[in-house]
Amino acid sequence: MLLNEDARPASAINGPDRGTIFSNILRRQALRREAQLPLLNVRAEYERAVEQARWQAHVETYGEAIHAQVLADLRAKNGPRFGGSVGGLWMVRLLTEKWLRKMFNSRG
Repeated sequence: MLLNEDARPASAINGPDRGTIFSNILRRQALRREAQLPLLNVRAEYERAVEQARWQAHVETYGEAIHAQVLADLRAKNGPRFGGSVGGLWMVRLLTEKWLRKMFNSRG
């Protein structure tokens, strides 16, 4: 399977609302301070949340198409009924995630 050369970079896909992410982290930080819990590393939490939002947007944008292509490729190799068993479903899911991650990391 080839990656779509016309695919948008992961950073350009309906990017995360960074303001909302930051506000949520500050709200959590205030609650932790009030509850006398250890404070968050705001920068690390922010970077993790932005990356998670970027991944989610990437999966929403490309997930179905990649899944369909993986299934079509596997059915071409293994017959039209491939994917009907639990093992087949797992293989499709694993390969779909592998291709999504490869695409996400190469476009980052």
